[in-house]
Amino acid sequence: MRELSALINDGNERRMTRAAGELGAAVGGMETATQKILASAEVIDDCARALAAALNNDYHHGLAQDLQDHVVRIYEACNFQDLAGQRIGKVIAMLVMIEERLMAMIQHHSGANEQRAKATKPSSAGDLINGPRLDGAAGHASQHDIDVMFA
Repeated sequence: MRELSALINDGNERRMTRAAGELGAAVGGMETATQKILASAEVIDDCARALAAALNNDYHHGLAQDLQDHVVRIYEACNFQDLAGQRIGKVIAMLVMIEERLMAMIQHHSGANEQRAKATKPSSAGDLINGPRLDGAAGHASQHDIDVMFA
């Protein structure tokens, strides 16, 4: 239980909550950057259209069309942000769910562990050296206790 508790909580804050927050910040940063890219692509597209309308030469029309084609590629490439955001959102939800379940399990078993610790606490360090307890001896976990721990 201590190892699970350490996995979740580093003493200052919950680790999985922190990781979920970091992933959320990454999604926010990607969204902001993508919006800037798309806004610039729209300006480039508008400029290319205006330029194409003002040009008489077929060669220059072709260059303006090439600009517009590249803008379309930028729009298509920016779809990554939405898909990545959805996938990261699923990971965030899973981290939160795992953390909640682990915390509930730790809380559930912490009371049982405290009771077991009191019941099985050796009278001295020498008791640990003598090996496993004999059947029927007091102070060891029953099969029911073990089943509860792994349920």
